[in-house]
Amino acid sequence: MKTFAAVGTFIMLAMGTLAEPAFSQNGPKNLMSPTYRAPIAQVAGPQELPRKQVKRLAATAESASDHLKLAKYFRGEANSLEARATAYEKAAADLRNGPMVKNLTAPSTPGRYEFIAKGFRDEAKSDRSQAAAHDEMAREVASL
Repeated sequence: MKTFAAVGTFIMLAMGTLAEPAFSQNGPKNLMSPTYRAPIAQVAGPQELPRKQVKRLAATAESASDHLKLAKYFRGEANSLEARATAYEKAAADLRNGPMVKNLTAPSTPGRYEFIAKGFRDEAKSDRSQAAAHDEMAREVASL
């Protein structure tokens, strides 16, 4: 009988602990830890158009409103990429000015972060040019 009671208590305790997370993400973080990285800043709200719909709309856009929707989408994407690039550049600066440098050839070195930021900036530049092209197409369609 004691075995069933002990097993029952164990199960109840296990069920109680399973309902609560074992590790709280909202608790204090060790900001002095060399492995801690702050979360990347999120820009803008939810996207209005999914990527699949953007591709379809880009292939079939005829009206000025379609081109304006695409221009707005590409501007939002460019802003998001700029924010990510800024976050990587900040991380690179923090690593360069940090108290310890462990391994300069590791993938987390400042140079690697700067390279990633440059890629994000190039993509943002491309998205901004696509947004400008769609704005121009919208003006052309509206003037007809």
